[in-house]
Amino acid sequence: MNDRSQAWVFIVSVLAISWGFEAFIILNGGVRNFGPLWIVALMCIPGVLSIALRLILKSGFGDVGFRVGKGRYYIYAIAVPLLLALFVGLVSTAFDIRKFSPISPEQLLQITPVLLSVLGLGLIGAFGEELGWRGFLLPKMMSGGFKSPYLACALVWASWHLPLIAFGDFYQTDNPLLMALVYGLGIIAMSFVFSELRVRSGSVWIAAVAHAAHNFFFQFAFPVLLLTVPGSHSDLWDIVAGDTGLCIAVLYLATYLVFGHVLRRHRTC
Repeated sequence: MNDRSQAWVFIVSVLAISWGFEAFIILNGGVRNFGPLWIVALMCIPGVLSIALRLILKSGFGDVGFRVGKGRYYIYAIAVPLLLALFVGLVSTAFDIRKFSPISPEQLLQITPVLLSVLGLGLIGAFGEELGWRGFLLPKMMSGGFKSPYLACALVWASWHLPLIAFGDFYQTDNPLLMALVYGLGIIAMSFVFSELRVRSGSVWIAAVAHAAHNFFFQFAFPVLLLTVPGSHSDLWDIVAGDTGLCIAVLYLATYLVFGHVLRRHRTC
């Protein structure tokens, strides 16, 4: 089976299996009735499926990107989400979406076990996804002759998320369909940066680090540790300044256009 066909088999299979899993969550009250291990399990479906397909189709693991990659790419993978989170945090405080009110050292000490759990589970889940998206799907799309493989991979990744966002009570919003649209735009923009890091570094590990760093900074570090008090416009948090809000879509797109140009000046290492 050629790489293009393998990509299509993966797309159909991962969406069918994952949407079935998401439907189970939705029909049983949404994500708030399920613990984080369920979400991590969902995140691991793309990676587990990619391994199964490689074994069944005997396509090998040569294009996964298991190489470690150069250190500078790990710096990029952490620095980009961190800098974007800092900028979004400043926007949030400037427009009174959330107020800067960091937790006390005593509180930080109390939640350290939670912090470590979030980091650990976040890395596992991020690697589970990236092993599928940019360790299997993206390289198969590129070698299989897909037009605009970055965009094609991004659209699949966004589609994979949408049932839970639109119907799974993932965000507390009165307009989940609008949130799903904004979320999709954020995911697509983010995917371009992660894909660029994966291709330029030759390492799926770096894509996983970038994915985990984004989730940690935007879903935990800033809203839970630093921007802890809702502002007068807190209803705009998810749509505008959350982990996949409008700010994310704009900033990651700008990052890809600017930062991608910088990366393209270096050879794949």
